[in-house]
Amino acid sequence: MYQEEIEALSDSMARVLTDECDSLALHAYMDGKSDLDDQVWKRASELGWMAAALPERFGGMNVGPYGLEALHTALGRRAAPGPFIATLSAAQWLSEIGSEELQAEHLPLIASGQLKVAIPVAVGSGPILSHTGSTLSGQLDVLGSADSGLIIAPVGSGQTVEAWALLKPATACVTLSPQEIWDPTREICVLHCASASMIALLPDPDGNIGRRLQRHVALALAADSLGAASNISAQTIDYLKTRVQFGRPIASFQAIKHRAVDMIASIAMQRHLLAQGVESAAADSPDADMWAALAKAGATEAFAFVSGDCIQLHGGVGHTWEFDPHIYAKRARLNEALVADNRALRDFAATALAAITRQGHSTTELGI
Repeated sequence: MYQEEIEALSDSMARVLTDECDSLALHAYMDGKSDLDDQVWKRASELGWMAAALPERFGGMNVGPYGLEALHTALGRRAAPGPFIATLSAAQWLSEIGSEELQAEHLPLIASGQLKVAIPVAVGSGPILSHTGSTLSGQLDVLGSADSGLIIAPVGSGQTVEAWALLKPATACVTLSPQEIWDPTREICVLHCASASMIALLPDPDGNIGRRLQRHVALALAADSLGAASNISAQTIDYLKTRVQFGRPIASFQAIKHRAVDMIASIAMQRHLLAQGVESAAADSPDADMWAALAKAGATEAFAFVSGDCIQLHGGVGHTWEFDPHIYAKRARLNEALVADNRALRDFAATALAAITRQGHSTTELGI
């Protein structure tokens, strides 16, 4: 039943997003002619997507990381706008580390689509808020919409994260200012705090809480990237089959075939890495953070490569606003930049691998 639920969820999302977030709808949204982000969010809430990974006591299907992978892959495939990565990653994080009181207060609202969440753009590796007693001050960039009802922010001194705070932008002390970015399908805001009160403060002396949030965001970005890369590469290959030069479809030229195969191969290789990351996260194994970091780095770079090549393979029209490749290329570049620099993620993974090895384990043993 577990696998059946995930497959049913995937099929449902694919059908709905194909109908409601097709290329024409996406271009209309980017031209400022529709509120597609609100429409997709509302539809996702009505169909229970927001609750899919949550425990059953909060109305969820309890399919965890596997369900989130399916959801983010489907959303990425259509380059769907909306604060899904931030909100769903935060919900999974809260379901794992939050107190019963915090979960009961926030998870039902997230499950019903009534609550959006903003999280740091750089999870655990960027600016942090300072705290004096029970209040916070400072600013940082957050991923999420300007109407987010809950904010998760790192707190500490200097560059050391000591805890994670939950805030509500309900007063003048906490504000979210939208920023113009190159990817119009997502929002980044600047969080300003001036002696702001907290809902909760979660101490994180060993960094495990922050790494767990990073894990879920990294896997979400990897799934989003591979879903998007699969779709834009398929669109491009279809285009190559219809564009004629020298009296024949350009898809018949060997050089073009090789470039198409390179795209497909890069996506296929990263799918295996993502699958390992999702499996480790679902089991909460000691190597879960390592695999998530590697999956994010590999998938976002593959997406950037594929989307850039799709622009080139479309020829001159690939650079125009009317075609889809630029939408995916912009999404790819933002995915690359989020969470942390990919080189830093690979350095973290190498350190984690060394630590696991010193404990007498191997990643092969942990992955079985």
